[in-house]
Amino acid sequence: MGLDGGVVEAGRGDGVDVRGPWGKAGGGSVPHPLICHALDTAVVAEALMDVLLGPHCRDELEEAFGPLGDPVGWVSVLSGLHDLGKLSPTFQGLREDVAAQAMGAVAAADIRRLVRWRGREARTDCHHGLLTAVHWLRILRSWGAVPAAARSIAWALGGHHGVIPMAASVRQAREAVGDNGGPRWAAACDDLVRRVVRLWGLPDPTGLPWHEVRLSPQAVVGLAGLTSVSDWIASARSEKDYVGTDIDLVSYLRQARQDEVAKIERLAWRPWQPPRDTRFRSLFPEERDPHPVQEAVEAVVGRMRGPGIVVVAAPTGEGKTKAALQAATTLVRRFGLRGFYVAMPSRVTSNQAFDVVDQLLRGQEEAPPVRLLHSTAGEYLRGRSVAVDAAEGLRPVGVDVDGQDDGDGDAAEWFAHKRGLLAPLGVGTVDQALMAALRSSHVFVRLSGLSGKVVVFDEVHGYDVHMSTLMDRLLWWLGRLRVPVVLLSATLPAHRQHALVESWRAGASDETPCKESSSPAHAGAYPRVTWADTQSEAVETVGVKASPLNDGRVVELVRVGFEARADWAVQQACLGRCVAVVHNVVRHAVDAYEQIIQRVEQLPPEERPEVFLLHGQLLQAERARVEAQVRAKFGRLDDQGTDERPLRAIVVGTQLLEEGLDADFDVMISALAPIDSLIQRMGRIQRHRRGGDRPDLLMALTGIEEKPKKISFPPYTTHVYAEAVLLRTWALLRERSQLCCPQEVQHLVDLVYGPRDALACPEGWEEQWEKAAEQLGRSIARREERAQAVRLPQPRDDVQLWELTAKATSASRTRQESYRRDDGRG
Repeated sequence: MGLDGGVVEAGRGDGVDVRGPWGKAGGGSVPHPLICHALDTAVVAEALMDVLLGPHCRDELEEAFGPLGDPVGWVSVLSGLHDLGKLSPTFQGLREDVAAQAMGAVAAADIRRLVRWRGREARTDCHHGLLTAVHWLRILRSWGAVPAAARSIAWALGGHHGVIPMAASVRQAREAVGDNGGPRWAAACDDLVRRVVRLWGLPDPTGLPWHEVRLSPQAVVGLAGLTSVSDWIASARSEKDYVGTDIDLVSYLRQARQDEVAKIERLAWRPWQPPRDTRFRSLFPEERDPHPVQEAVEAVVGRMRGPGIVVVAAPTGEGKTKAALQAATTLVRRFGLRGFYVAMPSRVTSNQAFDVVDQLLRGQEEAPPVRLLHSTAGEYLRGRSVAVDAAEGLRPVGVDVDGQDDGDGDAAEWFAHKRGLLAPLGVGTVDQALMAALRSSHVFVRLSGLSGKVVVFDEVHGYDVHMSTLMDRLLWWLGRLRVPVVLLSATLPAHRQHALVESWRAGASDETPCKESSSPAHAGAYPRVTWADTQSEAVETVGVKASPLNDGRVVELVRVGFEARADWAVQQACLGRCVAVVHNVVRHAVDAYEQIIQRVEQLPPEERPEVFLLHGQLLQAERARVEAQVRAKFGRLDDQGTDERPLRAIVVGTQLLEEGLDADFDVMISALAPIDSLIQRMGRIQRHRRGGDRPDLLMALTGIEEKPKKISFPPYTTHVYAEAVLLRTWALLRERSQLCCPQEVQHLVDLVYGPRDALACPEGWEEQWEKAAEQLGRSIARREERAQAVRLPQPRDDVQLWELTAKATSASRTRQESYRRDDGRG
């Protein structure tokens, strides 16, 4: 057998060149041989192993295959041979004209027999991924691999199109002799594997200690993710570049090492090299004096001895985003990571974080481009000076021609819209990260993409029960992969912080998270920085002083009737103030806006305030226009100190004003909302220093009507927020005339979201109080159950890999249908 070919069925009377089976055929008569695609993919996998996978995931893979002597070589070859199942009558028969001519008389007879029985236009029920699993399970067992390791490898390779095959499906494919070809075709597969192994320069596998190979769950995820991504890149080959069967394989491999690596360079996935000096003042020199929270975060990450989790709880305006970026930069440099992903609650906040990251990277010539990941990112970036995407033309083709779905479309979707998650630096919505906690197609690709990054989650207090349930599981997996995490929050209940931290720590130690509701020491401190790493035995919390902007803020509270809210807003504006009107329901905001407009039109032109309306149901273009106006007029002063703030104005909106735009108002009127939402909204009152005289901090509360034994809220309010949480919030605030921030923040949040008996029921409310509490408990249980049904499992060491994609759900199921939570935060 020569170096460029080989006899597949020696002794069986039918000599077949290993270059004969096609891997990609397109519509022409010149195919791309299966063995060539295997070599292409192996080259990509070898180059990607240090690029795509994080240090721990990579170390686990190398340790798993370490007994074989060349772990990187074996991982590359295994990834390359992911399409071994294409060497079968059922797949080759999809292009009978190409296969029959190249594979010899006996193989051609098997193909024609199956095509006649199946019908020429019929699709196969025996997918090549299943047959890949069949053959690799057989081959690995023949080499001496233990059953668990053989299953993990075979399943990872067979699931490269997104869904891991189940054991029953693999057994069925093994028994479908007409489809898989039986012993004759199995021998052909064996020979193809031997040819690739020899071309790669690896020793005879039958003489290696395969019985010592053991794969951890993180190694299995890494192998599966590496294989899929390598297949996509190797498949980005136009039909005019198919080489045909008359090819010298040694020369082909030499050329592939140049061509495929060039594709990876086009992707610009090179790891980010942060500057040597990662101190806050060096990264953000425009910030004259770091806030105490920023200094505390810098000190904490400097003390960490291994990957870990950091939780920053501080009011709006303390610079948490920049503190998190400083932490991420330091952790990337210290632990040899590729970059970071910043997960924000909305597209608006994602855009704002993108600008901060862009500022951070400005001047770093070798920094890879940062990717903005959300559905309207293109619109936001249009007209901006952003790096040209040299990989735009890479489009995988011929990826899954025997699949029931559009395999090429799935691969192209990843490269067009989702590969930013695989890039070293990314900013986007939290949904992009939470999808890595769902049983969904290619979930192992998402986990692999996150494995080499620091992941920052902002405003984690705003997650509903569904998102929180997914978040707990995602943190467990990130802990398992040793991915450093930074969590940011303004109003995080102490018990929720404990659950988040323990989820990460449990993953890192391969344990089940503790369900006890105990909280870490000093949880009542606010602001605070809490942290733990893989080397620490306990969680540590550091109390931090608030910045002068937030220290000792006393917000006066007044009550305004729901029907009088428009009059109140106009009166405040006429005093020369910029007023925010925040509602929980879009129709309430629209009604208030229309009432305000009617009143403003009755004023003399020179006294009329500017009036804006902003909510999530506006058409995208209109919403973008209003957001830009609000940012320009009520945001932070620009670098020249220019202030476009009008003399008097009213901005009417929904929760977008609470957690989206960086806007600053003189006073605010807000519909009653959960205590944490109200505190967030208060953070938009005199958020920035502007000089001159400003009124006292004032928030008017509206939308509460007290009747004997009954508290009423405006229609549909309890469709957005749980009635029990609204009742507990009002029980705290109804007799208050002011709220002191930040001193009271943690105490108030823990009272509302703590145990039932943490807050006494006001006299006369008992029946409504208990009924609402019971309804909340049922809602939480129901939503947790739904989220648990779609989230990833916590695998054992002998992980059944198919469980990661079993009953795969839509990757978009990261949130509840409503805009905001209606279930509290259990």
